[in-house]
Amino acid sequence: MTARHDLIRQYCHMWETRDFSALDTLLSPDCQYEECYGPVYRNRAEIHAWISAKREEQVVQAWTLHDWYDTAEDVIVTWTFAATEAQPLLFDGVSVIHFNAADQIDRVREFSATHQRTTPYA
Repeated sequence: MTARHDLIRQYCHMWETRDFSALDTLLSPDCQYEECYGPVYRNRAEIHAWISAKREEQVVQAWTLHDWYDTAEDVIVTWTFAATEAQPLLFDGVSVIHFNAADQIDRVREFSATHQRTTPYA
């Protein structure tokens, strides 16, 4: 595993522990975060506002990371996300995470898929 993988693990663990005290060391000030269902946050201030709002309505049980793919500037990771809001959430996804020259996260693009898979032609 690489140092970048450790930063991504640390970020996901923040959601599980609800402790975001190290967030500003992980994200660049102008980090752009695109959630898998549409919202885009364009800087750390907006990301902090989003996290504050989410902490009021959501409890993350697990954000499990699976497969890792590295390029020169990006890390691509697949994951499973489990949380509770008004209803339980469980879905799979992939994040494309870009790092700046200082090895801070400066762009995240998430994509999601339903967790339950079927094999209709098996």
